[in-house]
Amino acid sequence: MFEIGAKIRFKYTGMLAEIIENHQDGSYTVWLDEEQEDSIAFEDDIVLDKDFKAIEQSEQQKALKKKVKGPSTEDLFYSKKELEDRKRAALRPKNRKAIIDNLYENTEETNEATFIPTAIIEQAPSNKGCFLAFHQTSNSNYTIYLVNDSPTSFSFTFKLFLNQALEHGFNKIIPANTFFAIGEFTQAQFNDAPYIEFTCPKFGFEKIIKLKYRKFIRTTQPIPLMGINTYSFLLFHKLNPYTKKSHSIKDYTNLHKKERAQIMAPINRLYRSFDLMDVASFEPELDLHAEKLVNDTSEFTARELYELQIQVLEDFVAKAVEFGLKEIFIIHGLGKGKLKQGVDEFLRFHGDVKAYKNEFHEKYGFGATKVLLKK
Repeated sequence: MFEIGAKIRFKYTGMLAEIIENHQDGSYTVWLDEEQEDSIAFEDDIVLDKDFKAIEQSEQQKALKKKVKGPSTEDLFYSKKELEDRKRAALRPKNRKAIIDNLYENTEETNEATFIPTAIIEQAPSNKGCFLAFHQTSNSNYTIYLVNDSPTSFSFTFKLFLNQALEHGFNKIIPANTFFAIGEFTQAQFNDAPYIEFTCPKFGFEKIIKLKYRKFIRTTQPIPLMGINTYSFLLFHKLNPYTKKSHSIKDYTNLHKKERAQIMAPINRLYRSFDLMDVASFEPELDLHAEKLVNDTSEFTARELYELQIQVLEDFVAKAVEFGLKEIFIIHGLGKGKLKQGVDEFLRFHGDVKAYKNEFHEKYGFGATKVLLKK
């Protein structure tokens, strides 16, 4: 029996693969490195990569009267002509890879050349919810779209991880009944333990999506607004966490005005007046020190203060973008670095941030970050 993650080779072709699923019946789902796709392998047909010595000939190739128990992996997945070609390749191990590559070279080129992406045809809103849609643009590439088919605008953070490391991120506000591209994904990345983190901070909504190929290919469904059928994941629908508590967005807003007022009661006049500023009085710098935001820091836990600071930062940047500012300063101080790190992570993936840097400034020292906004 082979363990999940084990590197194996097919006895009769020498092809390298990795075990990704054990069916407990002597068969496995494996990921083929050369083909960049998954397949089925039987225990009798494979061997650990470290134990592989040379290519063998299958029972069918030897044309023996007595066959092995059950058909081999080759017998199930290759035509007679393909088996003959592989047989010839097996007799010349030194040239095996070149021959196998040549067998599929023309097919791959033809498939890639003839692939025609499904055309996106914008449709009227239908209020079916919010989706992450993977629009296939070639045999091995996808463009990831966020589709907001709901009457509510919201800010979000999108992060794609490969092998536990952050590969790509995006932070922006998506208007109601809108869709746009937020990332790219390739077929090969299914082999890198990919997963997505999607959050809406204001609504306390968070979802983690693990991208496993066998499940991914079964996610095809009609995508609202885009007018296509493609691979996708529903993030939330009409009964999502921030609308199911009331009968409408208006009811929800009115209901939570009082709750927000109670939570924000300790906030001092400086921050309370922030939303009332107009372009003329808007200051292009934000001091995120806790004592600048609340009257009494002892009334808050460290986590509550940090969440408030990030929320204030989000509101401040949104207002600066609305007013058309090109440059702003975020004062975060030095401290232990947690707030500075939080500011960095927020700015790194913000769709309206052109660039930012933390360097010595005669007014702020090293305790502030200069942010350049897109026009």
